[in-house]
Amino acid sequence: MIGRVKRPTALDPLTGLYSKEQFFSRATEYDKSHPHQGVDAIVLNYNKFHLINELYGRGYGDKVLCAIGDCVNKTAKEHNGIACRYDADIFYMYINHQDNYDFLISQVSSELASIMNTPDTRIRIGIYPDTSMAASLQQRFDRAIQACNSVTKNGHSSTYEIYDEKMHKRELYEAMLIDSIGDALNENQFKLVFQPKYNILGEKPKLSSAEVLIRWQHPDFGDVRPDFFIPLFEENGLIRQLDRYVWREAAKQIRIWRDEFGYTIPVSVNVSRVDIFDLDFLSYLKQIVEENGIETKDLHLEITETAYTDNVDQIVGVVKELQKAGFMVEMDDFGKGYSSFNMLTTLPLDALKLDIGFIKDIAENNKEMNLLDCILKIAKLLNLTVIAEGVENAKQYLLLKNAGCDEIQGYYFSKPLDSGAFESLLQQKAI
Repeated sequence: MIGRVKRPTALDPLTGLYSKEQFFSRATEYDKSHPHQGVDAIVLNYNKFHLINELYGRGYGDKVLCAIGDCVNKTAKEHNGIACRYDADIFYMYINHQDNYDFLISQVSSELASIMNTPDTRIRIGIYPDTSMAASLQQRFDRAIQACNSVTKNGHSSTYEIYDEKMHKRELYEAMLIDSIGDALNENQFKLVFQPKYNILGEKPKLSSAEVLIRWQHPDFGDVRPDFFIPLFEENGLIRQLDRYVWREAAKQIRIWRDEFGYTIPVSVNVSRVDIFDLDFLSYLKQIVEENGIETKDLHLEITETAYTDNVDQIVGVVKELQKAGFMVEMDDFGKGYSSFNMLTTLPLDALKLDIGFIKDIAENNKEMNLLDCILKIAKLLNLTVIAEGVENAKQYLLLKNAGCDEIQGYYFSKPLDSGAFESLLQQKAI
């Protein structure tokens, strides 16, 4: 039994489980004395545990953590293993190799369900089975964490994932992408594309601006999906490098088009939460504007709605400084996260960009359309420009126009275009 290795006890003060230091010490000892015994690394996490503390108080949250601790400790002992609370609501187990893991869900979830008086326990479990001990102890738990994180974060029922060859290949793929970002930036593997925005207030739609989107043509992997590499870079702190590259290239393109066509087309770029907290954020933006001989109002900054919910006071302060410097600030993805009308009255904004989820289901007099009408009226009272993205057909376009939406973008008018294709639109406008 793993837990029989003799060593002075060091315990987690809340749950009474081993501390993570003692846990890894005992697991290492066991590996040395049982080199041919397959052992499974297991990570258990209660998804969005912070909501329990917020809704019911820390005392109740501690009670739930102790219940989880009791469950994992009992389960581990029944399978000749040990357990610890690794951090906050994350628990580790190290048990002899199993062929089936349904018992983890049944034992842990049923116990918590009885305590919390609900079947919705939101337990996520990641498992790295290792019969050969080919990977190091830390690698095994890192892979179990990856399996745990792969369980859908929005799921309402307890479930588990086993680290397999598919996950391993994805892990290697992600590592290679992360490792190659330096070369990708230096070799201009990232390309900017521009999705036109049209002002629809007049009799005819008029090209008014564009949103910059990023594409990656990797020399080994081909086209890398932005919905894959952008979250990856955000998670690993690399998004700052990519964002600054996009801002620089966008500013250059604005100047090129102004010189060629005699007028300026504003361009919107994305700003991440990481960017906002950079001490030189504003000065860097001013620098690239000055270097390219454009104006701050030519570069629109899209900040996601969810960014405003993180350290609100600091973000509001930064956004006010951006506006004072002349930058136009748009709230991107409004409605995707935890939107409230109160947010619109308290946050500094110039434009509101509606999430595609608001648009796709609108129809005459349905609830989605009624909600959209309400948002548009409030936005007008606050002097906010309203932009709708993801507009795909004439029906959506007419509903938005009649409701008073200012600008739209989407495949109804145009897919994202490379700089050459976008220039043809500017030529038509210049005629």
